[in-house]
Amino acid sequence: MALTKDSNSNKLNIRYLGFEGAAGGGRRLDFSVTAPGQTARRVSCEIPASAFTGASRITFQESAAVCYEKLRDVLEREREIQDRLCLRLTDADIQQYRPRRRRAAVRKA
Repeated sequence: MALTKDSNSNKLNIRYLGFEGAAGGGRRLDFSVTAPGQTARRVSCEIPASAFTGASRITFQESAAVCYEKLRDVLEREREIQDRLCLRLTDADIQQYRPRRRRAAVRKA
């Protein structure tokens, strides 16, 4: 069963449900996607442990925002969203979807 977007009701609601630790130190974040008149769909986003280390690492706190932005982008491009869709966050995704840091924080670096 799929969540379908039609031209009359493109309103999708994305809600963060929480996270679980994954094997090797990564995380899996779960989201619920709903649309008017349709059953809610659950979507997961897997984040490898490597995303939380190194020079371009993300923090645990910003991981939900990065996954949310990736999911929002996928939903804008796809006509149908399968239940239990699972996305995997990559280094390129982190660079693309990471919230812009405040200018003051950038100046200090």
